[in-house]
Amino acid sequence: MKKRVIVLLLGTMLAMTAVSCGNAGEKENQTAEGTEQAPGENTEESVTAESAAFDISAKEHVTLCDYSAIPVTITGDYEVDDADVEQYYEQMITSNGPYYEPDETRDVIGEGDIVNVDYVGKLDGEAFQGGTAENQNIDVYNNSAAGGATGYIEGFTEGLKGASVGDVIDHDVTFPEDYGNQDLAGKAVVFTFTVNSIQKEITADAIDDAFVKEKFGAESIEEMKKQVRTYLENTASYNKQNDTFSAIQKYLLDNCTVEVPQDFLAARVSDYRRQFIESNCGGDESQLETYLSTYYGKTAEEIEKEWSDGMEDGIALELIMGAIAEELGTTIDEEKYAEFLKSASANSGYESEEAMFKMYGYGDVEYGKEYVRKLYLYDQALNELMETAKVTVEKPEENAAGDKSPDQAESVDGTENPDQAESVGGTESPDQTEPVGGAENSGGEKSGTSDPAGTESVDGTERAQGE
Repeated sequence: MKKRVIVLLLGTMLAMTAVSCGNAGEKENQTAEGTEQAPGENTEESVTAESAAFDISAKEHVTLCDYSAIPVTITGDYEVDDADVEQYYEQMITSNGPYYEPDETRDVIGEGDIVNVDYVGKLDGEAFQGGTAENQNIDVYNNSAAGGATGYIEGFTEGLKGASVGDVIDHDVTFPEDYGNQDLAGKAVVFTFTVNSIQKEITADAIDDAFVKEKFGAESIEEMKKQVRTYLENTASYNKQNDTFSAIQKYLLDNCTVEVPQDFLAARVSDYRRQFIESNCGGDESQLETYLSTYYGKTAEEIEKEWSDGMEDGIALELIMGAIAEELGTTIDEEKYAEFLKSASANSGYESEEAMFKMYGYGDVEYGKEYVRKLYLYDQALNELMETAKVTVEKPEENAAGDKSPDQAESVDGTENPDQAESVGGTESPDQTEPVGGAENSGGEKSGTSDPAGTESVDGTERAQGE
């Protein structure tokens, strides 16, 4: 895993300036017409942010507390033991299953059997698109895919009942009149099934190195567990650091005295409001009330109050960190900063660094460039506070299952930064994918593979053409 600059404070700043967005986050990057926009994409030309007019001296507005050894307590289980690894390994196996293999002792299909088949669907003697598949595991008597996740159109598996391994069966099926694919709706088709085998479920004790290599891409069970351990340890380290950052920030807000300039706060809210309207209402202010009512269930006055409250805390923390950075003499390593800008813009989905600056500057690229640099500096100062903080770790209370140890605390003199990436757009978890490759089912297909019958699966769920 590559070492990258961690910028947690930047994510915190954005979260504070985007208060309430969690209630309708999937809607916020859409225009009034519903056209989705990429992060930082803005149809307006670059503007001058109202916030850019302010040159605020942090020390004039902040009375700092003693931050030389900030005492904070975090609660979490940040240790990984063998039991954790085994539990996660077993969850990966079961959650991607069930898995099957041919049962060589069986040759006649009976009730409850899972059968592996190939099939070809034909309309007027011609194979239709999406109606052909190989190596499919089917629950014949439940007329569904193995595991029951996907049901088929009525009668799809009827012709397989009582068939034998090796049989080739032509079975007539009629699609429902209301079937989503009009080319197949109400049409009589023929599915030709080839019965490959009757399957039996693979039990946990039968899983071996060859199985995990085939299904998960790991060379062996031991290697897969090593990958699981690394994933869990990185996640725990990340969570510990994230929780510590949050606790330090809360301590600073609770113990420093800050006077937030109200005219600067009003300018920040105004900038955000303008950008919000541009991004979500196509720049049409008259649509704001309707948009907020539809997606947030609130009035503009209510939502702007929430923005203001959140931004006031954000500005207070910026001022605190600005004053601390000045006292500490915190500087920016230009080479690392350039690397950060490159990775942060890419990881957050911005088309360019300029697009990221434009978003952070509320449409004002130059202000955004200055603002992101300040936030990066503040984050470096926060990292310095991490090194001297007195962090007490409390274990969470034992849960109902009894798999958490009783409350106990350990003191540490700092927290090591894990090798995790943090973007301007917010906090990223250390590994968003599983520690090993996606599992395949026993039919050789990725889990979630669509079923036959044209542009719709046979259960009536619409799919993309040719999917």
